[in-house]
Amino acid sequence: MATNLYQSSIQELTKTIEDCLKNKEKLSCLILFYSTIDIMAWLSRDPHNADSTREDFIHWVEEFLLPGSGLDCKGEDLYAARCAVIHSYAQVWGISQSNKVAVNKIHYVWGKVSNSAVKINKSKPAGETISIPVESLVKALQTAIQRFNNSLIDNRAMFELINERSKKFFI
Repeated sequence: MATNLYQSSIQELTKTIEDCLKNKEKLSCLILFYSTIDIMAWLSRDPHNADSTREDFIHWVEEFLLPGSGLDCKGEDLYAARCAVIHSYAQVWGISQSNKVAVNKIHYVWGKVSNSAVKINKSKPAGETISIPVESLVKALQTAIQRFNNSLIDNRAMFELINERSKKFFI
């Protein structure tokens, strides 16, 4: 596992996301959710890159967040949703219309929902609206962070890189 600074910072973020969810602070919850993925992608980016990119975000999502999550989306969908929420405080943003890869618009579902309330349809063509329970996003993020942390056990170089990069955290 990485340094205490890394651990405490990520734990603080995930706890705050949970608090926002519990207190129905919807946009704050989503902004922190997407920002946490941005941070994780920044930490795990290629050692030769000064900053993280769209591709780093998508790669982190597809490697750590989506597998086994049951989320009916792709990394590109979440990146477009991230841009919409963070850059325009809205559900859609320019990338959704101009993206070279067709993306699905995400409809966020809040509160407890039954499986029948959110119809999962893996065969939907790109460009459709998909419904995703925010609780599922939060749970997937928690699992993804644990999966990422576990990957550091066998990757000493990445472990050391995370330790070094986390020293740059704003604290």
